[in-house]
Amino acid sequence: MATQTRQIPPHFIVIVPGYMGSKLRDKTTGKVVWVDFSSIPFNPLQWGDWLDHLLKTMAYPNDNLEPAGIMDQVIFVPPWAKQEHYNRLIEAFQIMGYQADPARYPENELDVYGFGYDWRQDNRISARQLGAAIERWRAYHPGAQVWLIAHSNGGLVARWYIEKEGGKEHVGRLFLMASPWDGTVKAMRLLFDGLEMLFRQQFNLFNLPERSRAMLRTFPSIYQLIPHQDPFLRGLNNEPVDPFNDLGWLEDEQHRQLLLDAQRFNQELGTTTSVETLCFFGRKRPTTTYGIVRPAAMNRWSDVTWSDTEAGDGTLSERTAVHPNAQQILPFVAGHGDIYVDPAVLTFLQWELMGKYRKHERASLLGQHVKINFAAERDAYRPGETIALWATAHKVKDDSPITRARIEAQLLWRQALPGAQQVIPPQNLPQVRLQESIPTPGRYESNLVAPDVEGYYLLQASVKVAGQPTHKFEELIVIET
Repeated sequence: MATQTRQIPPHFIVIVPGYMGSKLRDKTTGKVVWVDFSSIPFNPLQWGDWLDHLLKTMAYPNDNLEPAGIMDQVIFVPPWAKQEHYNRLIEAFQIMGYQADPARYPENELDVYGFGYDWRQDNRISARQLGAAIERWRAYHPGAQVWLIAHSNGGLVARWYIEKEGGKEHVGRLFLMASPWDGTVKAMRLLFDGLEMLFRQQFNLFNLPERSRAMLRTFPSIYQLIPHQDPFLRGLNNEPVDPFNDLGWLEDEQHRQLLLDAQRFNQELGTTTSVETLCFFGRKRPTTTYGIVRPAAMNRWSDVTWSDTEAGDGTLSERTAVHPNAQQILPFVAGHGDIYVDPAVLTFLQWELMGKYRKHERASLLGQHVKINFAAERDAYRPGETIALWATAHKVKDDSPITRARIEAQLLWRQALPGAQQVIPPQNLPQVRLQESIPTPGRYESNLVAPDVEGYYLLQASVKVAGQPTHKFEELIVIET
């Protein structure tokens, strides 16, 4: 890489994105299918046909789709995640001094590569394809180690490559970013209920949950994200319900075989770490952690009531995000879909990639003496609606509340909604200072009013605690009529 000194081991970086984090295009037409927002019709009367085509084309297997790079759009798909595009991570590496931008450098001069893959397919296949891509890139970097940065499902792909496809001979370090070792309850929720929202709320008029569920159940990889050790489901009498043995929730025998193969995948992968592994994970976000199954006749499931706790990043529980054999366990107050662009994470990542070889003071980069949580009440709001904000601040050492913190929040325009006509970004967006709650020390609250212009917005907060550096937080929300 361009800024290496003798102290930094020769290496190049490979980014392995998470679920839904790679673009997929039609081999015949060359058009991006997942996902080209410019293809969404302006006319709402045509949305149904567009959605029909997307869901039909995305069903697996469809060998006419191929990876087309890592995602460069915001992906808003509750209840799974609100996911920032990976170009922001590429930009961060460029600022650090890496030759990371493929628009500026030819492939043989890059030292950061994005591995796009078909995230629908069996993760074993993706791992083999990762190995083939790394072999090609290694030819440009003789003698250099591979340092993998793997987000979410990308961690499963990376770990299978390392442990089962010979990758441990080439990989020096593995940085897991919000990656599960025991799946996520959200995967089961998607397979049972489907998507609550796809990019914008108005697509729900077209029976999105049921139709997206049918599509998702064709993906081998999503079954590999179901927790295989955590007894996360209970019956009405608090008895454990095992989705791998109690198959009443799946009607199709092919889907049942995908489920059982996914169980074998995780059993074979295990938790071995043959290379240095650093585990970055988010915490203190409401996260689905268990469900109560209501039975129906013929051993079927009538419905599942899902429950959230704050022990996670919004998608993964802390239990599954903390790899049991990682050399470093690194908690951050960050969401699942933006941990890789969180300022505190990027600061620490720069330390691990470069700073520690240059004798910087690690403590000055961490700033982990305080524990802060910041969030909006919901993901989506209507124009003019009240956005309730809250934050909590506690000391890490003894969990005592921090009083007299200065917490300010503001809305920033992110981008127009998919399928929207040309939008003029709003000016003079609201900002507010959160006030400390009298009955609950360490808790801060306030409200903002949602702007009149529909779109994606960043809810940005700054938290100043006496004697500590200012902490920055971002939360993606949508404003839509």
